[in-house]
Amino acid sequence: MSSFAHLHVHTQYSILDGASNISLLIDKVKALGMEAVAITDHGNMFGVKEFHATALKKGIKPIIGCEIYVAKRSITDTSGKEDRSGDHLILLAKNLKGYKNLVKLVSTAWIKGFYYKPRIDKELLAQYSEGLIASSACLAGEIQDEILNGSLTGAEEALKAYIDIFGEDFYLEIQRHETNDPEADRTVFPLQEKVIEVFKKLSEKYKVRIIATNDVHFINAEDAGAHDRLICLNTAKDIDDPDRLRYTRQEYLKSEEEMRSIFSDIPEAVDNVADLVQKVEKYKLDHDPIMPDFDLPEGYKDDNEYLRFLTYKGAKERWGELTKEQVERIDFELDTIAKMGFPGYFLIVQDFLRAAREMGVSVGPGRGSAAGSAVAFCLRITDIDPIKYGLLFERFLNLDRISMPDIDIDFDEDGREDVLRYVVNKYGHDKVAHIITFGSMAAKMAIRDVARVQKLPLPDADRLAKMVPERPGITLAAAYAEVPELAKERNSSNKLISQTLKYAEVLEGSVRQTGIHACGIIIGKDSLDNYIPLCTAKDTDLYST
Repeated sequence: MSSFAHLHVHTQYSILDGASNISLLIDKVKALGMEAVAITDHGNMFGVKEFHATALKKGIKPIIGCEIYVAKRSITDTSGKEDRSGDHLILLAKNLKGYKNLVKLVSTAWIKGFYYKPRIDKELLAQYSEGLIASSACLAGEIQDEILNGSLTGAEEALKAYIDIFGEDFYLEIQRHETNDPEADRTVFPLQEKVIEVFKKLSEKYKVRIIATNDVHFINAEDAGAHDRLICLNTAKDIDDPDRLRYTRQEYLKSEEEMRSIFSDIPEAVDNVADLVQKVEKYKLDHDPIMPDFDLPEGYKDDNEYLRFLTYKGAKERWGELTKEQVERIDFELDTIAKMGFPGYFLIVQDFLRAAREMGVSVGPGRGSAAGSAVAFCLRITDIDPIKYGLLFERFLNLDRISMPDIDIDFDEDGREDVLRYVVNKYGHDKVAHIITFGSMAAKMAIRDVARVQKLPLPDADRLAKMVPERPGITLAAAYAEVPELAKERNSSNKLISQTLKYAEVLEGSVRQTGIHACGIIIGKDSLDNYIPLCTAKDTDLYST
């Protein structure tokens, strides 16, 4: 097995910058004989859950991280050009405490530090440094920037500041992207070499270890062309634009042998990676549901007692004098709800539905398996009598299959915002968030996007895209199997056509933009950034997660 691991890796969640599909990335890591890999997307943790689950499933040690932006001054400073982005820094969680601190830092960067980019500052770093490993990142890191601007004193001061914060968990990171490819950026390698020479001296003087990384943005060397086109999409440039942003085309997932060859004069830079990986503990991201607290009126000792009161009050309003069957059904359901720990869930849902009706918002009758609950019927969460229609409660909640209750609720379009505002006011702005969504390049979109930057004539682009069957979830691979004419175009004598399909295959599924779920809302017991990373979203003052 390889002792080397890639610790600076961008997935498709580095939106329109990273071209690495997480599942395929983990497959390549495994094929190269590596035992671990990190995720370090730009300023976000969007892909962390998928990455963690996929890596564990495939027997790879996941290292959760982020390439964050550190403000030149404070995150409260937003007046000058120097405040618009920030210096790059790699942060890796070495344990659960580090993961939680990373969540805090990334959330704060979006909520309080966003100015062109989500930013933190060194004061925040010092506050939430426990359990985190840091490295100096790429040429856009603070220490490198000082070196390249000719200030060795500034470089040393920056290094000492990071050592003060992270101690032995701070590393100097080096990269070498030598290339003779005329399509690539050949200005990077000389700058990297200049940084490396200074880093060697700083490492010896301050006893800081050096690690080798490759700033991975795509999986295979042959994916460089597709990544080029992704960058063109991001920057709204054509592929033949001489002034477009270029990468070195070396930012792929290289083998340990390749990395050792590149850094043969500094073998310890590769060796030190294994020691860093050993610092990272295994920890779980999943935990049991944490229900929000529901404020009880005076005179009730707990949620179960108050839920029982409201249920029987509603039962009498619904049915009048209760039958033995109705009482037994209610008691059975309340007992199950108590054992599963969900009385607070029912109290919260009935509360905002009550508020909605009082505000004149139209509320639907309830959909899905919740219609089988007599408790939901008594609380006016649903409007279908499950006893009358013989509906089963066990399809909704079952002690043999523990899962969160799932109640589908409909509000009229205008009233939805009023209900949301009520929830935010009741539970607190920091405890309520939208659910983020990711818009990805489907097969047709991938063809059209690549065709545009390739300057493939529009009639040809339309013809290719229209060959893809009109079906949700259709992939290019499936389209080729179903439409021989499209498969034949992969070998077209027109290079623009064959290249469009070739690169579209690589970029298919790439995350193109974020949005918010039309209906989904999360309510937390405490501030949500104690548990999950938050970000901001367009057209709403609520957070997203």
